[in-house]
Amino acid sequence: MPRTRSRANTEEKFLNAVLELVAHDGCCALGVNAVAHKAGADKVLIYRYFGNLQGLLLRVAESRQWLPSLDELLNSLKLEADLPASEVIHPLARLLTHHIRADRATHQILRWRKAEANPLTEHFSTQWKEIWQQLSEHLSTGLDYDARENWKRLTELTALIIEAELCDERVNTGCIDHIANGIVTGRVSQAATTTAYLIEDQLPTNLL
Repeated sequence: MPRTRSRANTEEKFLNAVLELVAHDGCCALGVNAVAHKAGADKVLIYRYFGNLQGLLLRVAESRQWLPSLDELLNSLKLEADLPASEVIHPLARLLTHHIRADRATHQILRWRKAEANPLTEHFSTQWKEIWQQLSEHLSTGLDYDARENWKRLTELTALIIEAELCDERVNTGCIDHIANGIVTGRVSQAATTTAYLIEDQLPTNLL
């Protein structure tokens, strides 16, 4: 009997091929021919199933959660009200840095987003922006305006420093402690309903 091709299986091969190429060869290795070769499938199917390479990258971007959720991060931290910010922000930075380094594809995409805008980098950037907005809001719950602004600046700076370190740029982390001095947590909890989380403030455009 003739062998039938499963579209779902072939699409999965293309998705995995993109992730493997990004992880092991870097984002510059991506191309229709390279993806098709890695997947062991005809490149024509990329156009048939996804429209083009950008459509394939969008499918890959939407296929997974690239960063921990707010709940996952909070459950990894021992939080309580009036906790010094330095005792929260450094463990938080270590958690996110470890998470990104542990997945080579995610690490490469973070580095790639500084050089090129495409569905993968844009999707990652959206998640990156959202998690820091959520953290800033949650850690400053119940505090006054100045304290909330201080937490916002602290999380913005931490996001920049983490990204710089993951891009192998030399940074001075001492400025985190300088800003964190005198800042404490608000009415924090170990769990948050991320789907109902309201984000009021926006991070600066250089984090987008």
